[in-house]
Amino acid sequence: MRLPTALFASRAASRPIGTIFALSLFTLGTALSGCTLDTLGGGSKTVRTSAPTSGDSKNGSPTPPPAFSQFSDVPVPANARMDLDKTIILGAEDGWIGRLALTTSYPLTEMYSFYEREMPNFSWERITVVRSSVTTMTYSRGGRIATITLQPSGSSSSIVDFTVSPYKHSSK
Repeated sequence: MRLPTALFASRAASRPIGTIFALSLFTLGTALSGCTLDTLGGGSKTVRTSAPTSGDSKNGSPTPPPAFSQFSDVPVPANARMDLDKTIILGAEDGWIGRLALTTSYPLTEMYSFYEREMPNFSWERITVVRSSVTTMTYSRGGRIATITLQPSGSSSSIVDFTVSPYKHSSK
């Protein structure tokens, strides 16, 4: 059985559609290319997470940035950079869970002092701390647990892994 030829578009009629499709793809590709990260520094992809702020005048340790809207319930040191290859966040605002991987320009001892001082200011209650060459700090807040792992990265910078997970307190 032969179908009527009117159901098929001619080659001449399909060219404008093909041109529109190609232009749409080009426009979309151009728009999305503006969303790529600059990784010329090599290694991991990073984004700046806060504006620079001055250190604490008393002890020279980092102070929290004036605003960090994505993570309003945890302290983030000034000039921290997020490692997008290692960061995974689910949820938003005060209910997020996941891993926030940061690199900072502060030594390990200053980062320890920063989190020890700032976590209670964000209503996190300390559970335990293990200090060593790789320091682990654990806090609770509401139905979540935050584990902060601090490790040196050279003599004057640190890597911060901030893992937040749900927590259901069991009463026995």
